[in-house]
Amino acid sequence: MPFLFHSFACWGGGLAAPFAMGSTAVLPKGVRSVRVNGLSTTVDGWYNDIQVDSGVAEPFNQQLSYGRLLKAESNENLKLNVEAQLRNKGVSLDTIAGNSYADINTRVFVTLPAFAYGVTDRFTLALAVPIVYSHLDVETGFVGSPQLQQLVTDFSQKSRKQTNLIQSKLNDVIATELANKGYKPLRDQEQTQVGDLRIVGKYLGYQSINYSWALTSTVTVPTAHVRDVNKVVDPTPGDGQWDLGLVSTFNIPLNAQFSIINQTGYIVQFADVRETRIPISEEERLSRDIDYGANRDLGDQMFTSLGLMMSDASSVFGFGGAYTFAYKQRDVWTGTNASADRYRALGVETEQVMHAAYVQMSLSSINLYKRKKFPLPLLTTLGVGQAFAGRNVRNDPLWSLNMTAFF
Repeated sequence: MPFLFHSFACWGGGLAAPFAMGSTAVLPKGVRSVRVNGLSTTVDGWYNDIQVDSGVAEPFNQQLSYGRLLKAESNENLKLNVEAQLRNKGVSLDTIAGNSYADINTRVFVTLPAFAYGVTDRFTLALAVPIVYSHLDVETGFVGSPQLQQLVTDFSQKSRKQTNLIQSKLNDVIATELANKGYKPLRDQEQTQVGDLRIVGKYLGYQSINYSWALTSTVTVPTAHVRDVNKVVDPTPGDGQWDLGLVSTFNIPLNAQFSIINQTGYIVQFADVRETRIPISEEERLSRDIDYGANRDLGDQMFTSLGLMMSDASSVFGFGGAYTFAYKQRDVWTGTNASADRYRALGVETEQVMHAAYVQMSLSSINLYKRKKFPLPLLTTLGVGQAFAGRNVRNDPLWSLNMTAFF
């Protein structure tokens, strides 16, 4: 069975763990296959910009000063009143008022059906459309300092109504700031969405007893729902732009059981126009300002992998493992609604580096079918991939289960 897709996952314009090993195999002329690949992962952790293992909710876990809290407040009367109270008590706006916290967990299940057809003995064409289910679980809050609690108590002696207002805002300062800047509430959500259509062509360029080589091209058509600019966290199955990928695959048999597999690929993410929130600065990403016609150029991606495949003499059972190195260039945004520095901030922490491992085991009835010892030619593969080092890349394990039938 030809593995027609890239050896690593690509979610919303970025890198993710591998979910398959490469192959130079193509379908014989006139032979068809139906493949269903199931992927499962969480989105809880990542390697940040300094290559340290971190949680995805870390940007929300901050020490907040009085000045930072007031900056996020849209009620000018309340802001002036609090500033006056702080001055009367000799409290600097740089004093820490408390800590915001967040716990964000996302579970993703992808069903990837694909239909392939052997156009010639050397060229196979395939179509695939992923169906993505995501479940987002969110908890946010704020823990104020004793000094802040005393300030609220002092307010209660003057105005019960204003005290209740302050307490309601402080109960979840993250939700308050999001609302003040026009974002939708950060809450639990569950959804099933159709992803981007992929058109895949694979050509077997050379085959001999010493090695075989194939070239795979993939066109990604932006058919999926894209991120809502009014949501801070919005799991989506696509990024809204066209991609073109080229992958070269070499298979070098070592003996009857072992083969070395190398894949090297490049993915072009074509520039487009997309609406986006324009950050205030690199440090302050949340913003009320929206550019509905910003120019976006997501960074191109490149990768290389080296794997070892083992199968028994009857080719019923198989085992394999691979190392993948992948790199994604920084995103570039431009526009006319704000300064160039603010658009440049959109590209912060978008350059990615990934070192990942993948292992799999497979069960095939193809040879048994050819010897008329099994009624159907089937292939089943179970694998797991994970990034073990990198920069700005998720590091949760990605489990995959592939089932393919030939006819």
